[in-house]
Amino acid sequence: MLRNSPSLKDFFTNTIDAATTAAAAAAAAAAATDSYNRQHHNLVYEWCINHQFSFPPPLTSFDTPPHIGTHAVPRETTPLYTLISQYNPWLDCEMTREKRAFLKPRVGEKCYAVYCEGGSSGGASAPFLRNETIIDIANLYVWPLLHSRAEDVIACRTFADWRQLFLRTISLAFPDYEYWRTQALDPFVPVSDKRRTAQIMKYMTPARVLYLMTTRAGFWPYGASDAASSFRSRNVGGGGGGGGICAIKLRPKHYSDETKIEWLVSADFLRKMKRIHLYFTPVMTQSPIIYDDDELS
Repeated sequence: MLRNSPSLKDFFTNTIDAATTAAAAAAAAAAATDSYNRQHHNLVYEWCINHQFSFPPPLTSFDTPPHIGTHAVPRETTPLYTLISQYNPWLDCEMTREKRAFLKPRVGEKCYAVYCEGGSSGGASAPFLRNETIIDIANLYVWPLLHSRAEDVIACRTFADWRQLFLRTISLAFPDYEYWRTQALDPFVPVSDKRRTAQIMKYMTPARVLYLMTTRAGFWPYGASDAASSFRSRNVGGGGGGGGICAIKLRPKHYSDETKIEWLVSADFLRKMKRIHLYFTPVMTQSPIIYDDDELS
């Protein structure tokens, strides 16, 4: 019977072989992921150079002093990581997938929670269309705009100035923007797609995007009261209690060409801002509240 039983040598050999195989498989998977990331990074770097529309570097745990309100990106296996990685797949167009891979939250980088009220008159799908759309707009458009077009942004003294800048640059982030705007007139587009696109485009307008950066929205993580450290301290409370890099007295629906924009920071400040992973959460924390401008009193 002993002759048919595996020897101690065979046992250890099989164990080592299994461990070696598992390690090799893990190494191969890591190499494939690294190759995938490098491919997307190279594509995005080349695109940014060609279009002069680049993303700021991420804020990390190594940046000092530590910044109020931010916390480290969690492990990929956690529900919070999934929440931080949110985006709107209906906004996919040229280079958006590659840019999202480039901007993927990574260990050591910083993220910031924005409290969002769960209720909405737009139905159950409205929070998704709003939240994921806003995150995509912030990641793919606002961050590179502020970083690469800082002087042009600060030069916008009225809403008319801002609208012109928006219309000149939004297609850099979303090349299908003009098509989405005119989709309602296309007889070959299904009604359901038209309705969904109309809901999404509700948040991709010059007024709504500008609103995200205002002190009234309380959405943008950078503020002006302590520009030296890049962040203002925050208290639990309503809109306007968080950050914001510009001030506008009116609600977005009341913006006109003559509406004044007061920038609270300099172009140099915009260029030096580091990118933070923003995400919405229904949990009340020490963070600002983002309101739909139609709900503002």
